Amino acid sequence: MPISIEPLTPLFGATLTGFSIRHGICDDVIAEIDRALYEYSILLLPDQPMDDNEQVAFTERFGPLEETLPGAVGAGSKVARMSNYLPDGRLKDPDGQSALFTQANKFWHTDSSFKPCPAKASLLSAREIAVTGGDTEFASTRAAYETLTEDMKRRVADLIAYHDIAHSRLKLSPDAVTAEQRAKMPAVPQAMVRVNPRTRRKSLLIGSHICRIDSMPDDEAEALNEELVAIATRPDNSYRHAWRPDDIIIWDNRTVLHRGHPYDEVNDRRLMIHTTIAGVAPMFVDGRIQAGA
Repeated sequence: MPISIEPLTPLFGATLTGFSIRHGICDDVIAEIDRALYEYSILLLPDQPMDDNEQVAFTERFGPLEETLPGAVGAGSKVARMSNYLPDGRLKDPDGQSALFTQANKFWHTDSSFKPCPAKASLLSAREIAVTGGDTEFASTRAAYETLTEDMKRRVADLIAYHDIAHSRLKLSPDAVTAEQRAKMPAVPQAMVRVNPRTRRKSLLIGSHICRIDSMPDDEAEALNEELVAIATRPDNSYRHAWRPDDIIIWDNRTVLHRGHPYDEVNDRRLMIHTTIAGVAPMFVDGRIQAGA
């Protein structure tokens, strides 16, 4: 049975059905999913139940996985828990560092842009959903780039921005990031315009992790980043997903921003499992941008 592909929006995103991850899928189907990811940027795979081991095995068919960030629950593993409760069932302190660190995901961002080798793609599976709230929203940075004026394209063409996960967390609270996390994850340079290695189409690398831009005053850098994020996240360029149990979404971090929406973290329970496909290569080597990284 061939894969069925139905667009989610006129600009990006698609729903893929016609296969079962749990019952096994062949390499040809994996290749078709990978091609769809390059074309549509985000893929919704509904009704795909899986456990952690199945998720890791499935995600690894698209490339090697990143390890969970230092200081996070399960640090060093291939699986990240996006949840308001711990593996032993205890509710997180909503004002504690662990909860605050996760809550910063409500800002528009790109996964692992704060690493020398930015992530290729991410996969999020819905294991336990909130009664109300907890949606995830996506915006196309590829479509956003293509709508920029020629003057703006020239302005951002060669800009280098520094991405720092501590910067995005400190917007929420001084307690959202630890000294150890700051030391292990210093700011890294990234090109604001990146080229997809397969399609050669350009997209913006922007969002809440940007702490400064080379050769630009901080206030001007912040204003430019905010302007570009506003362009990228216009309603006609966004998709907001209301989760259902066993939904999976895969997204291309090279071409989209995303953010989580709030839910009642004290009286509700939510568990999402996140795996991240590592990038192909660092964007910078010996201080020079690598084409197509």
